[in-house]
Amino acid sequence: MRDTDILAIAKALYMNRLHLLILTEVVRHGIGPDPETGNLSLPPDEERALREQAFDFLLAVFPPEYHLKLESIREKWLTLQ
Repeated sequence: MRDTDILAIAKALYMNRLHLLILTEVVRHGIGPDPETGNLSLPPDEERALREQAFDFLLAVFPPEYHLKLESIREKWLTLQ
């Protein structure tokens, strides 16, 4: 498998895990939609912590030989909007 394929799989797993974590927190805190945008938003520091958790999940499930490649894109993925 090519690195681009592995990164595509990693990105899909990261986004899936991140959405699961965010939705769990939205429900746990009873956050409703923003009246202007309709978005369900968490405080930025809490969202950053969830992004870190989602990325740590990748490192836990991917073989160690991919960790350097994943670490090289960590900050980029943590700051995606």
